Amino acid sequence: MAKKLVFQTVSMGSEPPIPEAGELSEWGRTQRGRQADLTSFLLEEGLLPQKEAEVDFPCSGGTFYRERMRESISGIKDGYITHELGIMPEFVEDDAARVRSVSGGSRVALPAPHLLDLTDRYYGDVDESSAALCQQYRRLLRAMRDAGVAGHVLHCADAVPEELESLAGKKVFFFLEEPDKESMATLLEYQRVIAIRRDLLPVLLSHREEYEVEQVLIMDPDAMDLKNLNHSFDPDQIRVGGYWKGNNLEYWRDLVDSATISLQ
Repeated sequence: MAKKLVFQTVSMGSEPPIPEAGELSEWGRTQRGRQADLTSFLLEEGLLPQKEAEVDFPCSGGTFYRERMRESISGIKDGYITHELGIMPEFVEDDAARVRSVSGGSRVALPAPHLLDLTDRYYGDVDESSAALCQQYRRLLRAMRDAGVAGHVLHCADAVPEELESLAGKKVFFFLEEPDKESMATLLEYQRVIAIRRDLLPVLLSHREEYEVEQVLIMDPDAMDLKNLNHSFDPDQIRVGGYWKGNNLEYWRDLVDSATISLQ
């Protein structure tokens, strides 16, 4: 009888499509008495299919959360840092409570600081402005966790050491969708969990002698990918990752199904 392996599934968030005005208006009528806008809608829309598909570690949010972060940090105007940075946490706290009400234990995905595309006109020093922005991120992420989210996924376009040093930890995971050998090494300097595409397993294995890897999230694998990974890592070190640019329930169901394989 063939032995089966079942791996846990982990979401890196999703990017739901912008709804038609009528759909958003109809949803808004169900939100009387609550703070509700397009970002609130997208948070729910991306999370509900994951909940229905029974993803083990769901994650609301995605890079669309960029505007919410910008409006939650004071001292910013029209994409420029014009004053000393601070936070206005009310919106993100409300988002956290909303996510918790839909699926308790969910994380929230958002863009890393460098993806806010801010230009400094106040600090006059790149390191100082970066440190100030990361400080406000820490405060906002903490406010969201205090309001009920399990943790955060920070989407990034590059592995920025200053951001990783300031923010990476047990509750904050940096996700780089297209890492190369150098950026993967930078990520592994600061976190022992790594998300990779199926074709990057050889690159990851080349780093194992230098960096400790506690867990691998392999994105959208097939059965052969998981079997190959199982030759190099223990089953409890492997998880199946997903990130969907849409709200397709079938994607998440297929991801959960793919996490069970038979070993001949």
